[in-house]
Amino acid sequence: MLITRPRAEATRLAERLNSLGIRSWVYPTIDITPLTPTAESLSWAAQAALWIFVSANAVHAGWGFLAPLHKETHRLAAVGLATARRLQEVSGTSVLYPEQGSDSEALLTLPLFQRMDRWKIAIIRGRGGREWLRETLEQRGAQVGYIECYVRQVPQSNPETLEEALQAGASISVQSTESFHNLWAMASPAQREILATRPFIVSHSRIATALRALGLPHPVVLSPGDDALIAHYQKKGHSHG
Repeated sequence: MLITRPRAEATRLAERLNSLGIRSWVYPTIDITPLTPTAESLSWAAQAALWIFVSANAVHAGWGFLAPLHKETHRLAAVGLATARRLQEVSGTSVLYPEQGSDSEALLTLPLFQRMDRWKIAIIRGRGGREWLRETLEQRGAQVGYIECYVRQVPQSNPETLEEALQAGASISVQSTESFHNLWAMASPAQREILATRPFIVSHSRIATALRALGLPHPVVLSPGDDALIAHYQKKGHSHG
């Protein structure tokens, strides 16, 4: 399997896969670079009643800045289980998250978010990204500010790694639409032809939609997290990636 996550995450997954006899290649197509939040945004976080973390990267990059501001009155929320677990580890407090689904849409189905009149909310995220969460919360009456604590960038990955994985018949693991688009841009025309024949394992239906838009057939959508990915491979008996 070709793993396109940021290098640290990809390396951890590759070690697990290799220990199970599943051959893997680490080929990051996205890098996470920490970013110092603005003083204005941190001031907003101190005032907010609810902090929403959109990813484990947001927890990793943002908690160090937010921990000195954290009070018992702050409620914490995460878009999915993996992010919630990371947030619980660093905060030592309970975290609200959707039990079904791992995205902003799933989070906002929870009862707390149906009426948000006069709530002040801080969204902890990377620079840029979707506006849906903020817009929907504002439509429900909340006041919302961003705490942006990392930047997504295209890394310099070894093209020989991609070539080797493709020639070995590896499937492709993709965790975000941006990561997929970067992979496509980093590949040569010949490699794109091979990619179009390879099975893609993705963590959200939005990513699958992006693949289909380029004519890639039948991506497999799994729940986010390593366990679902590993279970899929063990079930299929893919011992060579």
